[in-house]
Amino acid sequence: MINTRFFSAMALATLFSIPLAHAQTSGCNNNTSGTDMIGRLANKENCLNQRAENWQQKNRDASAARQKKIDDLRDKYTNAPEREREKIQGKIDDQKNKLNQLKQDRTQKIDQLRADQKAQHERMKALSDKTKQDFRNFGRLN
Repeated sequence: MINTRFFSAMALATLFSIPLAHAQTSGCNNNTSGTDMIGRLANKENCLNQRAENWQQKNRDASAARQKKIDDLRDKYTNAPEREREKIQGKIDDQKNKLNQLKQDRTQKIDQLRADQKAQHERMKALSDKTKQDFRNFGRLN
């Protein structure tokens, strides 16, 4: 009897903790102060901005690490014997290609995030315009 109650309590606790764990790890500040539509839209916009900033910082760090690796390989290349230079040059070219691909991916992702932010802004503007129009119409009816 006690085992059954304990098991059911653990199952309930697990079910209730899953959304909380996801909310804590999602990377967004989901404050619950804005429970109306405008508040939710503002929270969504803040979340998009925060994700864009986090993503840009992560990519800046990755780009700097890749550039450091290229610089280290160049130093190694200048001090390497002739037979090793071709192998090191291949590694340098590979790292340059990866760096260029990272930059292209970053540009595409930033463009997508900006488009998402613009779309979010347009939705908020449309909601604001609709609300203003509804209030104007409401005033005419009374």
